Amino acid sequence: MSPLLLLYASILSVLSCAEAHTGTWASLPMNVPPFLTDVDFVSATVPTLMGTPPQQINLTVDISSGLLAASSNIPWDLSTPSFSGTDVTDTVGFGGLFDVADQQFVYINDGSTANYSSVIWSGHLGLFPSPLNAASASAHPLTRLYQSSSLLNPVIGMRFDPANPKLTIGALDPNDYEGTINWVEMTTSPDPNGDYYNTFNLDGVKGYNGEFVPFGGNLTAALSSRESSTSSKWSRAVRLIAGDFTVVFLSIALPNADTYFLNPNFTGPIPMPIELDPELGNVQYNCTPDSSSAPIVINPTQSPYVAFAASINGVDYQIDSTGNLLRPQSGISSLGYCPVGIRNRSDTLTPDVVFGLPFLRSVYVAYRFPTDTCPGYYGFAFPSGSNPTNAFP
Repeated sequence: MSPLLLLYASILSVLSCAEAHTGTWASLPMNVPPFLTDVDFVSATVPTLMGTPPQQINLTVDISSGLLAASSNIPWDLSTPSFSGTDVTDTVGFGGLFDVADQQFVYINDGSTANYSSVIWSGHLGLFPSPLNAASASAHPLTRLYQSSSLLNPVIGMRFDPANPKLTIGALDPNDYEGTINWVEMTTSPDPNGDYYNTFNLDGVKGYNGEFVPFGGNLTAALSSRESSTSSKWSRAVRLIAGDFTVVFLSIALPNADTYFLNPNFTGPIPMPIELDPELGNVQYNCTPDSSSAPIVINPTQSPYVAFAASINGVDYQIDSTGNLLRPQSGISSLGYCPVGIRNRSDTLTPDVVFGLPFLRSVYVAYRFPTDTCPGYYGFAFPSGSNPTNAFP
């Protein structure tokens, strides 16, 4: 059986509403940094063909909104403290295999402040058709490609990890993950007043001792974020372009991060004391082996280890520590301390937990977008070559 038939069979075995067309699929490279920092552009970008004649532009990937926007293949200018854009209609292409004619997107006329350009690069590739706006969802390029029978399946697969970053459209490549896909139905009627619409049920999060951090039951989670926990103005400003669009979040946001950080059973053995970032208020771990070098450390340190796992539908997914949850010492962190990518949620709206880039870079993520006969699903798996284990170091 071909890899494509195998992956379709794996979808069919789990989703009774799975569909297949006679179309094809494409694999696109993602551009990702080798590790995360709190001071540089670290979001993933995907080369996308925009306009006539087509111009390849590296658009910032966002899996929690559907906005498509493009500027030029450089960061936006830093001189304009606001956003300005114009709705246009033209052709959008992916990998030279798919072309979507007469696709509406936003052409960005002006740039942003330095804060905003650090999280968006030359445009925005929203891969989440809104479940609350049928007209917007039907006009999304993924929906249009599937309705035209161009796609084999209504799915995308994503690897954000630097070992093999890629985006597949129309199929899931079984070479990208190990084992089977853990499918979770997304909320069919998300809270219209919530922070996120791409929500799903979460068992909980676990620390070093393998126990759940006590945040109560019936938890909801989302991937990426519409605002940084350090400043909600990012969200409000970027949404000025064309309504509702979000940026990929650099951390994991919890209802109360102190519940994790103040319990050594959850954190495991870490050198004390821990500190708060003097500018952003984020937790920092003592990483003294790096403190004798320059204030900005080029490579991430391996210790102390940040022990953290997400439990979804009965499966625990460990979040990589080095270069993901534990960031290199930077110019905005205290000397001898490394920022930790676990933060408080900035409000009490849904969901309870937000999984940003540290999660996305540690787990293979599939998205089965909604069609007439089926709601949306997220699928999770261990990336191939990740050597998953049930125990922290």
